[in-house]
Amino acid sequence: MRTTSRTGRRSTPAHAWEEEWREAAETERVEAARARPTARSRLLLLLPPAVVAATAPMILWVDARLLHRTEAAIIASAVVALIAVSVVPLANRLGVALPESGSGDRLLFIAALASAGAAAVHFSVIKMHFDEYTLYGVFFVGSAVAQLVWPIWLLLRRWAPLLVLGAIGNAAIVALWAIDRVGWTPIGPDATKPPPFGLGDSITSGFEVLLVVACIVALARGRGRPLRWRANLTLTLGTAAR
Repeated sequence: MRTTSRTGRRSTPAHAWEEEWREAAETERVEAARARPTARSRLLLLLPPAVVAATAPMILWVDARLLHRTEAAIIASAVVALIAVSVVPLANRLGVALPESGSGDRLLFIAALASAGAAAVHFSVIKMHFDEYTLYGVFFVGSAVAQLVWPIWLLLRRWAPLLVLGAIGNAAIVALWAIDRVGWTPIGPDATKPPPFGLGDSITSGFEVLLVVACIVALARGRGRPLRWRANLTLTLGTAAR
C-alpha cells in the first residue's frame, strides 16, 4: 500500500527500491562477466604467435642451404628457437587472469617450455622426414603440433588429465625414439638399420623426459612454487639456447 507525504505526493514502497537495486546489481554482474577474460579469448590471442612459432623452424630448414656462413646459421637458429619457445611466456602471461589456469607455476612453466622446445625441433625436421618416408613426416607433424598446443592449453587451464596425457604421450615418443635407435622399427625404408644418434634428437628426447618428470611431480605434489619474472626469463632463454 502506498503512503502519502505531507506534500501530497505518494512515496515509493520499499520493495520497489529493492527491485531496482537487484536489477542494477544483475546488470553489473553481467557486464563484469562479459569483461572477464575466458580461455577461448586467450586462445584466439595466442593463435597468431603459435602459427609463427610453428612455421619459423620449418622456414629455417627449407632455407638452410642459403645460410652458407656458420655465424649466420647460428644466429638464425638462435632467433628461430627463441621465437618458437616465446609462445610459452606469452601464454603464461595471458593465463594469469584465468581462475583455473596453470600460469605462475614454475613446475608447469618448465614442462611447457620443454614441450615447446621439443616441438620446435620436430617442426624443423618435418620436410626431411617427408622426403625420407611419408609416414615419418606425418608422425612428426602430429607430434610437433601436439607438443606446441599442449603447453598453451596447460598454462590456460591446469587440468590433471592433461598432465597425464602429456606424460604418457611424451614417454611414448621417447620409447619410440629408443626403439628406432636400436633398429627395431617395423616400418620405413630403413626399418632394420638403426640411424645414428644426433645432437638434435638427443636434445629433443631430453626435453621430453624432463616434461614427463615434471608432469609426474605436478600430479603428485599439486601446485608448485610461484614463478618469478627472473626465473621466467632465465628458463625461456635457456630453453632457446639448447
